[in-house]
Amino acid sequence: MSRPSYDDSALDGASCVTEPLFDLEPLALFSVPADAAESTPEPAAARSVTFLHTADWQLGMTRHFLSGDAQSTYSAARDDAVVRIGDLARATGAEFVVVCGDVFDDPRVSTRIIRRTLAALGEYPVPVYLLPGNHDPLDATSVYRSREFVAACPDNVIVLDEPGVVAVRDGVALVAAPWTTKRPLTDLVSDQLSQLTESDDIRIVVGHGGVDSLSPNDDPSIVGSAALDVAVAAELVDYVALGDRHSLTSVGDSGRVWYSGAPEVTAFDHVESAPGHVLEVTLSRGGESSIEVTPHRVGQWSFRTIREHMNGADDIARLRGLFSEIPDKSRTVVQLALTGTISVTDEVALADLLDEFGDRFAALKIWERHHDLTVVSDPSDVAQLDLQGYAALAAAELAERAASDSDAADAADARAALALLYRLAGAGR
Repeated sequence: MSRPSYDDSALDGASCVTEPLFDLEPLALFSVPADAAESTPEPAAARSVTFLHTADWQLGMTRHFLSGDAQSTYSAARDDAVVRIGDLARATGAEFVVVCGDVFDDPRVSTRIIRRTLAALGEYPVPVYLLPGNHDPLDATSVYRSREFVAACPDNVIVLDEPGVVAVRDGVALVAAPWTTKRPLTDLVSDQLSQLTESDDIRIVVGHGGVDSLSPNDDPSIVGSAALDVAVAAELVDYVALGDRHSLTSVGDSGRVWYSGAPEVTAFDHVESAPGHVLEVTLSRGGESSIEVTPHRVGQWSFRTIREHMNGADDIARLRGLFSEIPDKSRTVVQLALTGTISVTDEVALADLLDEFGDRFAALKIWERHHDLTVVSDPSDVAQLDLQGYAALAAAELAERAASDSDAADAADARAALALLYRLAGAGR
């Protein structure tokens, strides 16, 4: 095919100027706007929240070693702790309160306890989330399903009766793991963690139960600490609030897994090292993630364990000094374990000491399992009585029998009789 011919005579003697077909900037059809090239995904908006973490109120609990008056005072203190938590929420500016299981000691608590508790919670200035635990599971007999609870439950009290994510407000959610039976067959907390996907929300696990790193056993419901560490490291959750352990305890090294402990003491200090606290927790996410955990003391009672070795009057005097130094005796229970050997005379002095401080303390009990105090008869026991005639002969016979190794039961009876004689003779002087 021949090429077409053009008439270019009009160009003769004129300068040649080439006009562009389109009036566009070079590469305009293919260039990328500068702002689009430099744009990156916007970071999630910064979020923060402050809340209170508490657990194991076990309202309705009684202690077998407390007498009627002391038990009433102790129960009132536990009720008062619930009120003080509401006051703390107001003072700290907390947005809500989570109670991580065992709000009640038993599903069969009295209607009085149910109604008084809900009335107190209704006075809180913020929402209160209650998690069923092993003492108050959400089973067929659950206190949370009782007519009295349902009728008296205020609007700001929410029972976490379904497992999974529960929105608190925009950007903040709870991950609930309620107990629906007293004997779960799986790790309820890990079950929920395994279903989580990435989120920009602040997420707070609300769980209950022992952790294998602290209490290793073959219970299928034991919470796996490895799963908690992985979820925290992957930022699937920001904080794990646990109940069941009655002492304030940080789990692992992240600083984001805690037991708040019970707000009022429930066992002696060789078992509960740090009861009586509520945790104020502040979390932030977006930009820089941070956590601040502040314990607040709300408990008023203490259960003290005292172990002492006794060899005579000086040790009894030392024990008196130790008792005297303990503050707030009317709200202190002492469990005493003594070892050693003392005379009958010393035993009488010790009994008087225990009688005196038994009245001053809320309770003073002997820890029989670790108490091993031997009382022996000493000639000085009879000499100090300054008896005459038949009484002196009887005391001498008792002292001889008390020192005998042939019949332990008879020796114990003789020492008791000698101690009684010492008391009677001493009272008459």
